[in-house]
Amino acid sequence: MRLLPVPFLMLLSACTASRVALPPPTGEEVTVFIHGYRGSFLATADAEHERAWVSVGDLLTRGERSLALPFPGQRATPNFGALEVDGPMTRFTVLPWVARYDIYKGFQEFARERLPGFMVFDYDWRQDNRVTSKRLCALLDELAAARGGRVKVNLVAHSMGGLVTLHCLRYGAGDDTGEPTWAGARHVKRVVFLGTPFRGAPGMFDDFTLGTPVGRNRALLSPEALFSFASAFQLLPAESDFFVDASGQPVAFDAYRPDAWVDGGWGVFQDTAVRGLPAYRQWLERMLEARSGLARALSERGGPPPSFRTLAVVGVGHPLIKSFRVIDGKPTFEDPVLADGDGSVLTTRALPPAPLHVDRLETKADHVAMVGDEEVMEAVARFVAGD
Repeated sequence: MRLLPVPFLMLLSACTASRVALPPPTGEEVTVFIHGYRGSFLATADAEHERAWVSVGDLLTRGERSLALPFPGQRATPNFGALEVDGPMTRFTVLPWVARYDIYKGFQEFARERLPGFMVFDYDWRQDNRVTSKRLCALLDELAAARGGRVKVNLVAHSMGGLVTLHCLRYGAGDDTGEPTWAGARHVKRVVFLGTPFRGAPGMFDDFTLGTPVGRNRALLSPEALFSFASAFQLLPAESDFFVDASGQPVAFDAYRPDAWVDGGWGVFQDTAVRGLPAYRQWLERMLEARSGLARALSERGGPPPSFRTLAVVGVGHPLIKSFRVIDGKPTFEDPVLADGDGSVLTTRALPPAPLHVDRLETKADHVAMVGDEEVMEAVARFVAGD
């Protein structure tokens, strides 16, 4: 699942990543942008403040250090240590006027001019989305308190940022095991979801087993690194409903049993030495619980819809993995079944669950490009303005 691909052209020359200056919001209406998985730079939390995600030096080689988070009993592997957020991903320029790859810079520049009180909520995208959700809710509370409670908030969320946003809206900073209270929505006027995998992305299984190459670099997002990210597990499908038989007919297979991973050699467990390490099974169980906990919290519910209006931008025309085949009782990740989507999120999995009333906008722009697509940006501006 390539939620933020990095083009091979980045390897050809020096690479620069520009910033967007955003004045602090001062009015009573504020628009907050919540980026997606791998959507912010990460730097070491020390005096050197070394860029860990992502620098051209890392891209030019196969790499040695990973972005893995620590957990008890983890094997000693080269990594960056403690990291902190260093702003949202913007634009990479390679050989000026020859190659440029815009992630969020174009959208930020547009939003600065067209969306009221625009600001960015950036976060460590490796962490549990439920923890990040509480940070987002705390920010909304701070915005309200600074304005004496008189604030109207618009939320624009891309990709995994939509999961963070929906969790915040449903539960605020409170417990998420019961019915939604919509405590995080009390100041919210409009919500925009762009390419959000509400029902997960089957293609993440490829990443867990193969890692996510970044240019030539195989270390940054190795299988061991992804295994340590709660967020990566939370991008897996909400239900184990993405398996078919050899003829393409649905078949039952529970992908979220720990034994399926350990005995099947999925992810880090393809290394036979890891299969015998209790710490890795314990961490797997913890991560699978983080996945199921978020899936339960964001599942469809009854009751009246909240008062805010919602726009979902859904990508089409870019096929991606829909299902994996089960042969002789075992899943194979070769020859998967494809279906329509934005190249990272399936069209059928990109609409938010009930009870939201949702306006739907389709775009042929892919998962990353949709954020900076002119037609999409204009539609978002009209929606936020109330047109």
